[in-house]
Amino acid sequence: AQRGKKMIYNPKGERGRFLILSKNEIVDFPNEIQSLVCLEKLELNQNQIRVIPEGVFSHLSRLKHLRLNNNRLGALPRDLAACHNSLQYLNISNNLFRTFPQPVLQLARLQELHVQNNALRQLPRELFQGQSLKMFKANGNPLREPPSEVCAGGIRQIQNYFSQLQHSSGQEDKRVKTMFLGASLAGKHDIMTKITAMLAERKSNLTHFIHNLEGIEEPEFYVDQWERLKEMESCTLTVGLR
Repeated sequence: AQRGKKMIYNPKGERGRFLILSKNEIVDFPNEIQSLVCLEKLELNQNQIRVIPEGVFSHLSRLKHLRLNNNRLGALPRDLAACHNSLQYLNISNNLFRTFPQPVLQLARLQELHVQNNALRQLPRELFQGQSLKMFKANGNPLREPPSEVCAGGIRQIQNYFSQLQHSSGQEDKRVKTMFLGASLAGKHDIMTKITAMLAERKSNLTHFIHNLEGIEEPEFYVDQWERLKEMESCTLTVGLR
């Protein structure tokens, strides 16, 4: 720990060995932590840490609980995977992650993961293929895959999302499912039926619109048809799934 900073260290407590260095304005990750080989709980949240050097977590194979939230991190060291059989709780919310940190995918016993309020646009399918993860929070990210609405529904809904994409046929079908899945768990048969019907109706309306314009020179007629076209284009598709 850095000199003059608040530190709570319990080497033999009833709740296990832990080190708390929260709210200390720490900028440089304290490398001395790697000597605490029996550490089970580490809290470094609410500091100013930008980088965690490689080689620290390879000495912390018993670590179960790790809080790194509210720092300035954009990546995690590869050797975090050394905690794959121990780490159960990880909080990296309120940082600067733009891509999902790949070492997290190696944490086979992770039960609770917090990644809120970063800059993540995509989550890896592999994160939700195991059975260990019980709680996942990702609100406050500009997510596109899965959409934020899907993530708000919890782990099972995210798993359903990836399952639907995996079994969809064709790129066009995949884009349609992705577009609607966030709000309504797309992938069911009736959504495609309704989309097909909507497109057929719009094609018919546009054909009729073009036909009406041919040979007409009255300005009022064009204004009327223009208003109708804008009305058609502003219509939204409401899909109700059972």
